[in-house]
Amino acid sequence: MSKKEKIHTRVITVNSYEMGDGTIQVEGVLTDERFFPSLYYSRNQYIDPGIVHKMTVRLDIALPDLEIRKAQAVMNEVPIESCREIEAFIQKLVGLKIKPGFTKKVRALLGGVEGCLHLTNLILTMGSAAVQGFWAYYSRRREGEKGVRAPEFDPDLLKDSCWMWREEGPLFARIIKLQEDKAGETVK
Repeated sequence: MSKKEKIHTRVITVNSYEMGDGTIQVEGVLTDERFFPSLYYSRNQYIDPGIVHKMTVRLDIALPDLEIRKAQAVMNEVPIESCREIEAFIQKLVGLKIKPGFTKKVRALLGGVEGCLHLTNLILTMGSAAVQGFWAYYSRRREGEKGVRAPEFDPDLLKDSCWMWREEGPLFARIIKLQEDKAGETVK
């Protein structure tokens, strides 16, 4: 077997924060790094090893409907200065809800020649992380509270999102039953 040498890495990190006002902030960072001097074709010059792209995106998301209320992008490190022009395009996401069809809408709003593949990939990763942030917000036991907050949740967010949450699978059936039981309790 030949020697393996790392030449590139892409790291996407996503963190969710409770904002204290029924919103969460989802913060995503995408970093591309090269580990050798390389030719940058559009400039026809060599660049040193190091970070090529680094962007930070913050989305303030209202709960329980997962609506994007505020969006901000900062291009900390770019290979070409005009990459920073894409920062304003993220405003197209304001008002969008993270629900089934989110991926298709994001690709339509931020894709193609009007978008940035790095930014689009980061936003899509942040969308699924926002659903996890939703669960963390509602399932967190807070000091002084007896239980957790009962989430108002659209199970379609989970449907067919992975093998375990396939529509005909046991986990999806279980969450539907729990919601039906909960609805029955409020009617009694």
